[in-house]
Amino acid sequence: MSFKRISKYVLPLALLFTLFLTACGGSSSGGSGSTSATTQNITVSVWHAWTGDYLTAKQAIFDAYHKAHPNVTFKLVHQDDVVAKSITAVKAGNGPDIIDYADDNLGKLASSNVVVPLDKYFGSDYVNQNFSKAAAEAVTFNGHVYGLPETVEAITMMYNKALVQASDLPKTTDDMLTFSKSYAAKNPGKYGIVWDVNNAYTAAAFYYGYGAKYVTSDGKAHLDSPEALAATKFIGSFNQYLPKQITYDVASSLFTEGKAAIIINGPWSYSDYANKAKLNLGFATLPIVASTNTPAKPFVGVKTLWVTKNAKDVATAADVIKFFTSKDQQINMVKVTGEIPANTAAADDPAVASNPAIAGYAAQAKLGTALPNTPYMSALWTPVQSALTAVWNKSQTPEQAMAAAQSAATKGISQITS
Repeated sequence: MSFKRISKYVLPLALLFTLFLTACGGSSSGGSGSTSATTQNITVSVWHAWTGDYLTAKQAIFDAYHKAHPNVTFKLVHQDDVVAKSITAVKAGNGPDIIDYADDNLGKLASSNVVVPLDKYFGSDYVNQNFSKAAAEAVTFNGHVYGLPETVEAITMMYNKALVQASDLPKTTDDMLTFSKSYAAKNPGKYGIVWDVNNAYTAAAFYYGYGAKYVTSDGKAHLDSPEALAATKFIGSFNQYLPKQITYDVASSLFTEGKAAIIINGPWSYSDYANKAKLNLGFATLPIVASTNTPAKPFVGVKTLWVTKNAKDVATAADVIKFFTSKDQQINMVKVTGEIPANTAAADDPAVASNPAIAGYAAQAKLGTALPNTPYMSALWTPVQSALTAVWNKSQTPEQAMAAAQSAATKGISQITS
């Protein structure tokens, strides 16, 4: 992927969250009923990318399941490249029972027959009732439920309360431009709102808010649509209000140094702003797209648990991930990790919702769109980023840039399908 997204959430956020949970009396009870678990002795292997305190928190959930089902033990195996290694191992008749990784790999895993549909254990009604819309979409591929969502992440607006009041935050995309212009005029050398403008992951919030889509499940790119062109022009219009060489690091530094009032970024950046820079942060959902009256829709990355076709007991593995993603286990998990639970009951629980940081990210995730899990998505990152960069640098018009991006994406998709 061509976007800056860090899989580990920041521990300082988790420590802050622990204080909230302690004050609110966080839940410590178990999760869902386990009627599908085998009565035979079985070891369930789980391949993952967890480390440090994240691994500790996840291990605690498996330990709780083992306590309720002593015949089921777990072997957690850290992998540097979970998906690629899982595909290779499963095709060779080996590999894990359960895989945990980001949802945008589902299309690849399902198309390779590495993971199996789990509709008979928890269908669309279950995922729609227990998880946010984006999270439910993330675990669904070709009409089948392939797993359950663990955590979610999405970019949102964070603002420095010392520089801007909540009442002055932009509510629409038109307001964003107005705010950027007026703030710079009143504060020479400073910026109203900053973000990584040439990043396809970040830009998706505006493309999808304008009604555009990068790619659809039928393998068609849609970068030359009127909606995509409108979003490209909107992003390019900030060229006059932001540094010409704006990048993720430049935007982040400006915000950290108090030279920008607002930044669009995700939970992975929270520690740098709140704990290292000691900023007094506020959170607000991204503005409504003025021309469509639709909220900006950022990609929602979803950490997901899947069951492989080589699982020793699919029913037990399915029961394990149901337990893992249940309300009570999710609440217990985020005491340590500070992640945003995909389970809506956990996210709405007072112990979780009382934390302004997690509540802010969770509110934005509810308005977002699932990071596409189609295997064709891999062909879109570079064309979109190249188009955004060309428009930003004014080496191409928006029309030229998006036509070139459409051509490049279509070619990339054809290489995937051939």
